[in-house]
Amino acid sequence: MTENIKMKGFFTCSVLAATLFFAVASPSRSEDLAEQDLAEQYKLTAERIRNNYDSNYVRLATYAQNHYAVRMYRLTGETYYAQQSGAEVYQITDRLNMYADNLSNSKWREQQAQKMIDRLSNTRRGKLRKKTLQGTGDKRFALYLIYQMAKLNEYGLKHPAHEQFVNYLKHADLHDFMMSADFIHAYAAQVANYVYWLKYIGVVDWTGDLRAAFENAYPDDKDDQLSKNQFNNKLYGLTHIVLADSNYYQQMVSKEKHAWILDYFEKRQQRIEKKSKEDIQAEIGLCYLLAGLNDHPTLAAMQREINDAVDPEKNMVLSISGSDSLSYGEHRNVLAYALLNWPKKLYQGPFLLEDKKMKASLPLVYQQ
Repeated sequence: MTENIKMKGFFTCSVLAATLFFAVASPSRSEDLAEQDLAEQYKLTAERIRNNYDSNYVRLATYAQNHYAVRMYRLTGETYYAQQSGAEVYQITDRLNMYADNLSNSKWREQQAQKMIDRLSNTRRGKLRKKTLQGTGDKRFALYLIYQMAKLNEYGLKHPAHEQFVNYLKHADLHDFMMSADFIHAYAAQVANYVYWLKYIGVVDWTGDLRAAFENAYPDDKDDQLSKNQFNNKLYGLTHIVLADSNYYQQMVSKEKHAWILDYFEKRQQRIEKKSKEDIQAEIGLCYLLAGLNDHPTLAAMQREINDAVDPEKNMVLSISGSDSLSYGEHRNVLAYALLNWPKKLYQGPFLLEDKKMKASLPLVYQQ
């Protein structure tokens, strides 16, 4: 969406606010502050992150703009963020138009799947994913279709071929593949996403199978045998079960339902602090907040870690390599903002059809 006068004014105010916050919120390590001051310190740190990203919004890559705007709307309910979201709808719609035209062609689906597999990186994780996906027919295509449909669902939209896609996915034989230990080892966070997305887009509900699948792939009594990367992958998967159940910060979750995950984080807290990345630590803290456990000691530990990780000059959590890329760091930093300035209320949406201005900017197929 194009930059407008409102956006410029918003950014100008953000920069001025940032200057005031910097004067008040000089960097301090959390353990040096009195307990009653922590909440205010965390809020100031969060605002430094928000002001940094708001004032640099137009510099973000499109994918980062979309993710940031949607998450910030759900955390703040501010119309501004809703109006900046949805720029990706045209691209998704064009892609799904092509998928609808070719969906009945099994050879075409398998060719698309193989192209997606071939584009995976040659990193350790990329190689593991290639090995897991090779020889699985069109399943990689099916997974990407789920993701694209879920992206539209995020904005309250359905592609005209939605029911055609649903029917295909119901017969795509994905359950045992996604619940396998091999797939979870390669895609721990994503399997939670896929399973909940299938529920949200109206295909099937396999959410009740996730616990057994994860315990089979990563039994707790084998944690000592996990490498740092494997341990982090397990943590990612567990956090995403909770985050996905919240429909990504749109609703609270049951602490009883997810007690097995929250208890696990509590028992592994020291290892988490020493061995996990900041984005994982932030997600772990958010799991407690989504479950309404605002005074839990593990949450407090994660908040301290993230508050202290915010660079005092860059006003963001840097990558583990020290990168200050705003786009690549957007996911990590919107998590940090949420953890340090959790709202009293979460907002559902943004549903683009409910606002005349946003609806008018959508492809015509959604305006019927």
